[in-house]
Amino acid sequence: MRKISLILLSVLLLAAPVSASGREDVVYSWNCSDKRIALTFDDGPHPTQTPEILDILREYGIRATFFVIGQNAEWYGDCLAMVYAEGHEIGNHSFSHANLTEAGYDGVCREIDEAERLIGERIEYRPHLLRPPGGQLGEELCRAASERDYTLVCWSVDTLDWAHTPPDVIAQNVLSNTEGGDIILFHDYVSGESPTPAALRIIIPGLLAEGYEFVTVSELIGAEE
Repeated sequence: MRKISLILLSVLLLAAPVSASGREDVVYSWNCSDKRIALTFDDGPHPTQTPEILDILREYGIRATFFVIGQNAEWYGDCLAMVYAEGHEIGNHSFSHANLTEAGYDGVCREIDEAERLIGERIEYRPHLLRPPGGQLGEELCRAASERDYTLVCWSVDTLDWAHTPPDVIAQNVLSNTEGGDIILFHDYVSGESPTPAALRIIIPGLLAEGYEFVTVSELIGAEE
């Protein structure tokens, strides 16, 4: 995992996802000459945290990519419909947030397919982006994703919001390390009190002032439908 401030390095080393460095079938960032970047949000939808994030994105006219857990789509279908109706991109984040490196091929397929089914039932949309929980990659996952025409997406900047990192530290890390083509990892569900909204209110205007353009992951990688 690259681009992390020294103040967070020890935390990240303990929690870093399994890397597939050099794999051409996994997107971490995109090589582009302009200042386009993608905000991504994992683990939702959530009935209170997701709407708060949507309010902020709406205020700044930003579209993002939400990687949705199928179980949460089942529980909070109205919230998922709100995300989709506001023009944000929806990705598959498995059914139960299982560790897919330990699920076996059949288990991986069930996790992907069940999440896809539930998302489709709620918003009549079939995702084409897949983010494995924790960024943990394995051969079974890559095989299943390829068979289903999914693009595997990880990230290049980890905000560590899931670790309840203070908003000002998150903002310092992102503002100091973001470059054009980056995919930034946030969460629209964090257990307990989430630092994400406060961090976004610092980060978004800061990056806009530096000339960055926020796009969806598919727009960033040139895979618009």
